[in-house]
Amino acid sequence: MTEEKTEKFAELWQYVEAKRPQIEKSVRKFLPLAPPKIETQFNEAVEYALFSGGKRLRPVLTLLGAELFGANPDLMLPAAAAGEFIHTSSLIFDDLPCMDNAQERRGKTSLHEKFSEGLAVLVAIGLLNASYGLVFVNHIHLPERAIRAHAEIVECIGASGMIGGQSVDLAVAKGANSDNVLTPEFESVRNLKTSALMRLSLRVGAILAGAEHFELIKLSRFAELLGDAYQLSDDILDLEEDGEIFGDEQKTFAIDQGKESANLELQRKVSEAKSILLDNFAPSTARGCLLQFTDYLIQRSN
Repeated sequence: MTEEKTEKFAELWQYVEAKRPQIEKSVRKFLPLAPPKIETQFNEAVEYALFSGGKRLRPVLTLLGAELFGANPDLMLPAAAAGEFIHTSSLIFDDLPCMDNAQERRGKTSLHEKFSEGLAVLVAIGLLNASYGLVFVNHIHLPERAIRAHAEIVECIGASGMIGGQSVDLAVAKGANSDNVLTPEFESVRNLKTSALMRLSLRVGAILAGAEHFELIKLSRFAELLGDAYQLSDDILDLEEDGEIFGDEQKTFAIDQGKESANLELQRKVSEAKSILLDNFAPSTARGCLLQFTDYLIQRSN
């Protein structure tokens, strides 16, 4: 990233760099590790999956979601770790031979290729299982908030979130919608996983901070747009490579409609997302970082 681009998003990246060490510490503190007497590669596989060079953007969103409502982000670090566990589990499942059968993830050998498919499944389940209780850490004295945050995790993982999104991926891989134009509306359905994780990341922090129902509705809409925009920017970045792989098959909106149309749709989603922030939330560091994050999604795809 050029110096000019870095300066444009300075507040965001300064926040990310300031919080990342705390996030890494929290992720390591709550690792779901097997007892030493169980002599398998499970613990090694957990470490491999979680410390593979990710940016930790979803945990950052949890902290920003809390700060948006005036909470201390340090109290949200366990919940932020939960979001990273869930995100990592989704990547493990997505890479499995029965799903995308990916050989690499973030430039490294995928977990199932390195440790076996069975162990990869167990690690993914272990990460999901570890996530549920983390919203109670630091919030046991606020059981209503913690229970609502717990319910948020359940919904994110379920049929209306990650599981539903993965089933859509499987259907698309088998040719579903192959006779239809990939509209932005269909892309939103295809993008259930990304949007659900964005929604979870922001809402868990906000719920634990005491956000009201109406505020959460607005934040949810922002998160859905952010998830759609994030996936669309990824599709634009991968446009040339994916076009070579899929040829004339309609696999993404970007491939079907072309880069110019995809960029226009990305700008529309980002504009709507920013309007929600500006119209419903007071100026703050958290709001500023979220605004910069939405703008970054356009910048990264150009």
